[in-house]
Parts: sequence; C-alpha cells; structure tokens
Amino acid sequence: MNQRFDVCIIGGGAAALAAAASLDRGICACIIEKNQILGRKILATGGGRCNLTNAGCPGVSATLDFFASYGLETICDSEGRYYPYSGCASDVVAVLRNAVQAQGCTVLTETAADRIQVLPQGGFRIFARSCPPRGKKARDPEPIEADRVLLAAGGKAAPGFGTVGDGYRLAKQLGHHVTRLFPILTGIECGDLRDLKGIRARGRVTLLEDGKPRAAESGEIQFTEDGLSGICVFNLTPEIRAKAGESPAEAMKRFSLSVDLAPDFTPGQIASRESTFGILNERLSARIGKDQIKDWRLPVRGIKGWDHAQCTAGGVSLDEIDLETMESRLVPGLYFAGEILDIQGPCGGYNLQNAWETGIRAAEAIGRRSGKR
Repeated sequence: MNQRFDVCIIGGGAAALAAAASLDRGICACIIEKNQILGRKILATGGGRCNLTNAGCPGVSATLDFFASYGLETICDSEGRYYPYSGCASDVVAVLRNAVQAQGCTVLTETAADRIQVLPQGGFRIFARSCPPRGKKARDPEPIEADRVLLAAGGKAAPGFGTVGDGYRLAKQLGHHVTRLFPILTGIECGDLRDLKGIRARGRVTLLEDGKPRAAESGEIQFTEDGLSGICVFNLTPEIRAKAGESPAEAMKRFSLSVDLAPDFTPGQIASRESTFGILNERLSARIGKDQIKDWRLPVRGIKGWDHAQCTAGGVSLDEIDLETMESRLVPGLYFAGEILDIQGPCGGYNLQNAWETGIRAAEAIGRRSGKR
C-alpha cells in the first residue's frame, strides 16, 4: 500500500531541512535523502564551521531570527560572515534535525527518488530506490504519494556528498528547462606552478576577457601546483563562461588573469626597490620580478571540476518558477528550493542564505495552499 503525505521533500540538505523545519505542525511530510544522515554537506561548509549567511544578504535578519528561534546563537566576523557562536557546523545540523523530528516528519535515508509521476486526479507518485552502503542489502520502498513535492536535491558540486545532479533529471522529467551547468567557486588552472605550491600571498586578481577587465577580487591568493586558489579567485569563476555554441576549451582561450601581488604599493615604490623580496617571500620573489609584481599575466587553462567546486552555476530556469512561492509555473503543486535553482552567489554565506530562504518560502506557501497554516 502506498504511503500518502501532504508533501514529499526530495533532498536532505540545507534547503530541504529549512523547509521541513518551517512546515506547519498539521502538515504530514516526508523527506527522501540518499545519504545515511541528513545535512551531510552542511557539516563540511565553512571549513567545518558553517558560514550560514552574510551581512550583505538582503534576507540575513530573517535567517538569523530563524536560527535564533531554535536557540542557535551566531557571531559575525570582520568580513560580514555569520557562523554559529560555537564554531561548529554540526550544531547547525543538530538544530535542523531536531526541528524536523519535532515536526513529526518521516525521514527516509539511503533512499533516492528515481521518478515523479503527476497523477490525473492531482498530486504525485514518487518512485524511489534504496541506495544503502556497500555490504548492506537493498530493499526498495513502495511508491510514495503526496499532494505536493518540493525538489531540493542540490546541484552537482561536491559529488562526494551525494550531489550528482539527480534533481535536474527529475525537473526535466516534469517538463522544466535546466540552464547550462558548470562548476563555480573553485580554483583556476593556469599551468605549471609546482615551484610555488603552498605559498599564500595578499593580492588583487583581475579576470580579463579578450584582454579587457571583466571582474576583480582582492584577498589571500593561494598557489597550487597548477594554478590559483583562495576566495578571491573562487569568486571570479562564475564569470568564466562559454558563449552559446562554444566549447569550454574554446572559451578558455578568451580569458586570462592579471595578478597584482603588491596592491598596497605604487609602481614608483616598486621601481625604487632592489627586488620584490620583502614584499613577496623568498620563493615567490625568485619567480616574480619588479616588472611583473603589479601585473603578472597568467593564462586561464580551465577551472577545477565538480569535485573541488563549492557551488553549481546554472539550474532550473527561474522563468518557470513563481519566486514569491517557489511553486512551478508548469506543474501545480511542484516546488523548488536551494542549489537546484539557477541562483548563485559569491563565497561567504550567500549560497546557504539562498538555501534557507527559498526553503522557508516554499514551506510557507505549502502551508497556505494546504489550508493547514
């Protein structure tokens, strides 16, 4: 016999948990999550501290109030990034799991949604499969029926946490358009830099497209064996895009980097020095001369792939979604939240803010539509 719910939430990450925690008590809900635990990816965010939002986000106050209502205190650093006061991402997950449990939400872990059928009489039937860890026997669940479905299955970034793009496939099954996907907030590959691997330096990085500045970021630059890393580098990657009909390899030829490794010094001050040592460390100064330190040019050979990316660019087209309610304009009763959407922000809590905000907005709309709010 099929299980019946008011709403089925597909995914167990930030957006899904915020939605489940925000549902009204009278709503019968279930969560389908392929991992063994809920919130697995949240545990790794912010270096294990969970940078949950940013002072620059328009909805920051609502997010802080949401977590404060569950007793979680937060603290803001000098860059506007908010973290749990304890500094532990696990506390954010614990708060959300406890809230979901208090709602009486049915949780199906080690389970992946394979197909969603729109029923002629209204509502949905969700076909799922068991995905237990190796050595554990699989037992596929019976189909689940629900009046409404919230797709919050995440993107494709960091597939080690189970985010391999399942949600996009389900969205396409239901007639939605998914814009071009590519990894962002990741390192940029520039060629052989093995002699500089592990060095960190202050600087400003400008992304050039066809030789003209497109975007620039300042901060700590980290050198890897094949390129550059660090937040200031990550935030440039959304701008490295292929044009329509252009392959990624062709697109890379149009981009390059200009690195200023002495942003606090004028060209005149540099010219009066004997060398770059003293501004740069010994290893870096052996590679970068006075004529390069303010404008070191590097090719863009590529960006790090999905395994290294923090976020997905592209996703379910926003033209097909009512952003007031997060409900599909194509399929009544279908909702979206989180990274599955074509919404991306820079490093610093902006993407988690999107997850909390869209998840809560969808839950509130579901409550109003269900008549149980």
